[in-house]
Amino acid sequence: MRGKSWPDYLAKGRITAAGSDWTLTHLQPHEVTIPIPESKGMSAEEVKLNVSYASHCVSYGPKKGAAIDFEICGWDHLIIDHRGVRRAFHPARHALSHQLPEIIATLGARKCLFTNHANWLTVEGPQLDYPAGSMYEVYFNLKRIEGEKRTLSLLVESAYIRDETAPGPQTKFKKQEKVKGWTLIIKTARNEPIRSPTFGQIKR
Repeated sequence: MRGKSWPDYLAKGRITAAGSDWTLTHLQPHEVTIPIPESKGMSAEEVKLNVSYASHCVSYGPKKGAAIDFEICGWDHLIIDHRGVRRAFHPARHALSHQLPEIIATLGARKCLFTNHANWLTVEGPQLDYPAGSMYEVYFNLKRIEGEKRTLSLLVESAYIRDETAPGPQTKFKKQEKVKGWTLIIKTARNEPIRSPTFGQIKR
């Protein structure tokens, strides 16, 4: 449907749903510079991230084998993602998404988790207005940019607190399945292997 794709909404800088305007300016593509500390004889340096955000940061998808009923939730909630899937705007995810630029800006100092897929996870601690222990799960993908030295593309693929709209049950991540954010970033920039204690070398 015309004007309902995620790039259309980003171009407008907002989405109008449930009788309100919701800004998307904080989810516009931007650049972040991550400091890399000195290590193993390597001098300190910086890596630039070209950051973008997928529609999944502010919307939820249909359950397997079903479709979202927009006659109930409202057609103004419709967002068509990069795969052409019809998703629904999620006000709570939108509210949480205002944290994302700062989370990415501090990624070098954060702990990142292996997911056994071609992406990574970082988790933000307890959230106001959510049950005790609620964690904000931020899934992202890192890729080298051809011909660009020390510059990576980072896509925030999805970000949410688990509720009835979340995809699948809570994943149990092992304590040892962690890597420092700056290590993940510099190894990706250098095209060096990143090995999980459980899964082995991660394909990127």
